[in-house]
Amino acid sequence: MFKIFKIILFVLLSFLLPLQLIQAKSTDSPSAISVGAGSYLMTETRGATAEPMHIFTYRASSWQDGKPVIIVFHGLQRNADAYRDGWIKAAEEKGFLVICPEFSEEKFPGVSYYNLGYVVNQEGDEMLNPESTWIFPVIDNVMADVRARMQIQKSPVILFAHSAGAQLIHRYVLFDQNSTADKIVIANAGWYTMPDRSILFPYGIKNVPVSDKQLKNAFAKPVIILLGDKDTQRSKVLRKTPEADAQGLNRLERGHAFYEKTQETAKQMGVPFNWKLQEVPGVGHDGDAMGAYAATLF
Repeated sequence: MFKIFKIILFVLLSFLLPLQLIQAKSTDSPSAISVGAGSYLMTETRGATAEPMHIFTYRASSWQDGKPVIIVFHGLQRNADAYRDGWIKAAEEKGFLVICPEFSEEKFPGVSYYNLGYVVNQEGDEMLNPESTWIFPVIDNVMADVRARMQIQKSPVILFAHSAGAQLIHRYVLFDQNSTADKIVIANAGWYTMPDRSILFPYGIKNVPVSDKQLKNAFAKPVIILLGDKDTQRSKVLRKTPEADAQGLNRLERGHAFYEKTQETAKQMGVPFNWKLQEVPGVGHDGDAMGAYAATLF
C-alpha cells in the first residue's frame, strides 16, 4: 500500500513541479503594456534609493511593432503622468507607444541627481562621483525594458525631453557612448553643458571624462534641438548665474548657443555632425505644445 502511495506521489510531483517552474518564470518576465493609459514599476537600483521606478504609459490601439516608441522625460515638477497625458492625442493619431519614466524627488533628489546625471555630488564640486553611480544608464535601462516587454524588433525608439528633462538628456548624449535611441529630441533646456574643455562641469567638460571619441559619437547621433521661439522669459526658475548667462539670457538664446558650439566643435574636429535645430513658432516654455509639435516630426 505504501509503495502504491509513493508511486502516486512521484507522478503528482512530476506533473506539478514543471508547472510551478513555468509559473515562476512567467512571474519574473516583464508584462506587456496594455492598450490605453497605464503604469508599472521597473526595477532600478541606481539613485538615492534602490526603490523601483514608476513608469507611466499610453499605448495607442493601433500600435504594433514597427510603429514608434516615444520615451518622454519630464521637467522640474517630476510630473511624468501629466507629460504622458499630454501625448495621448498624438499617440492615438499616429499610433505611438508612449513611455514616461518618473524621476521622483525621493529617488533622484535635486538638480544634481536629475539634471546633472549625478556626475558630481553637488554643483561647484570638482570631485566626480564614481561612474557606477551616474544615472545615464537608467535611460538605457528604460529602453531595454520596454523593448523586452513588447518584444520589439522594428520600432524606432525616440527620446523626447523637455526643460529639466532636456538638461538630463543632452548630458546623456555627451556622456553615454552606448545609446540605442533612434532619435533624440531636446526641447527648451534651461542651460547646457557646452563641449568646451576650458570650462568646468556642469557648464563645460574641463574636469569630466568626455573623450574626443565620445564627442564624435555624440555629434553623429540623430539629435534635434527644439526651441520655442517665445521661450524668452527670465522666469523665477531660470538659472541666472554668470556662467549660465554667458550662454544667453533666456532659453531660446541658450539653445542657439549650445547648437552653435556643438556644430563648431564638430567642424574643428573634422567629424560628422547629424544634429539639427528647429524653432517652434508661437510656443514658449510649454511641454505639451512642444510635444505636440515634436510628434509631427516622427
